[in-house]
Amino acid sequence: MGNVAISVDRLTKRYSLGLQARHDTLRDRVAAALSWWKQRRSDDAGKGREFCALTDVSFDVKPGEVFGIIGHNGAGKSTLLKILSRITAPTSGTADIYGRVGSLLEVGTGFHPELTGRENIYLNGSILGMRRAEITAKLDEIIDFAGVEEFIDTPVKRYSSGMYVRLAFSVAAHFEPDILIVDEVLAVGDAGFQQKCLGKMRQASRGGRTVLVVSHNLPIIENLCQRALFLAQGRVALTGTARDVVQAYAGMTADLARSALDTRTDRQGKGHVIATAIEVLDQYRNVSSSAICGRETIVRWHYRCVPDKIIRRCRVELSLHARIGDPYETAYFLMSTDLVSPLPLDLSGDGYIDFRVPEWPLSGGQYYVMSYVESDKEVQDWVHNASLLSVVDGDFYGTGKSYPPNWRGKSVLVKYDWTQTAREAVHSFL
Repeated sequence: MGNVAISVDRLTKRYSLGLQARHDTLRDRVAAALSWWKQRRSDDAGKGREFCALTDVSFDVKPGEVFGIIGHNGAGKSTLLKILSRITAPTSGTADIYGRVGSLLEVGTGFHPELTGRENIYLNGSILGMRRAEITAKLDEIIDFAGVEEFIDTPVKRYSSGMYVRLAFSVAAHFEPDILIVDEVLAVGDAGFQQKCLGKMRQASRGGRTVLVVSHNLPIIENLCQRALFLAQGRVALTGTARDVVQAYAGMTADLARSALDTRTDRQGKGHVIATAIEVLDQYRNVSSSAICGRETIVRWHYRCVPDKIIRRCRVELSLHARIGDPYETAYFLMSTDLVSPLPLDLSGDGYIDFRVPEWPLSGGQYYVMSYVESDKEVQDWVHNASLLSVVDGDFYGTGKSYPPNWRGKSVLVKYDWTQTAREAVHSFL
């Protein structure tokens, strides 16, 4: 099939919930049997419960094509890439790949924390299928691309996440596979490194290699990919040109953000505490339909915990992201409980936290709110585009003016003043 690099046909992946993994010792088998017997006797054993991560997914990718995959959390993107990378097997259907595959699904996959960067290049390169001579020939180029020359003989456990991902991507990119699969790792690198990665992927495509990209960064998908796939709840919602798919995704994202937060299923975390609603209040604690630029505003975050449990040492974050219609997923500002208060936060039952902003700094428009809560550094509930927050333009500066005429850069406003110093007076004789 010379005109196809990846062929996916009616791919389905189901997971059985609540089942024990296989046990190899007699003691473990006896314990597992007792656990199974107890579950059979319980009324809520949940027998036959299954979770379908992918259902009837079909698509083709051509050789030399840069193909994007987008979708909300829980849509099945990671499951699909694991099947394509032969990490897990499908329940039914087929996923045929024609050529050597290089996968970068997680930051530093295949790295050993105790080994140096140099040693990990050889280790990771071997895992990817490179010969030692091939790695040695490309070693300097890999190190230079990653920008970690100064730390190349330092154990990678001392690397920052940015250094980690730069080195991991550099190894995978210089492996020069027929098909390169990249999953969200570019979100860790800085802007300069992201541009280098994008250039490397374009170069790979021009050289006839196929690139499969998963990203929440819609501009990357739209500008880098020729075609894209939109996954929704494990099914193909749309396949087409990158522009058409991105527009469809943006429309569904807005609809999802308008839905009830406590019923959302596209969330990540252990779920011992979850966000149930986000409200905007004015300075008098009255619920408002919109925040007003320049006015005191309260963003109220409602939560619910599992019964009879105290969730210790929590951190709650709300971040405001790009307005509907803005092509860039800009994070304008972040509010976090532990940034402004050293007090430990314990949550139980249900309730709410009020984030008070004395002078709302965002200009008119609609913004997405991301909700995040963790306890003891474990993610409890993480919902992208958890809510829509409307903002009305106001007299932020107290002058009756907000922007110069025809100014299009409306976003964050800041308080400032200005002074003039004349170094030399010019006399007019008119």
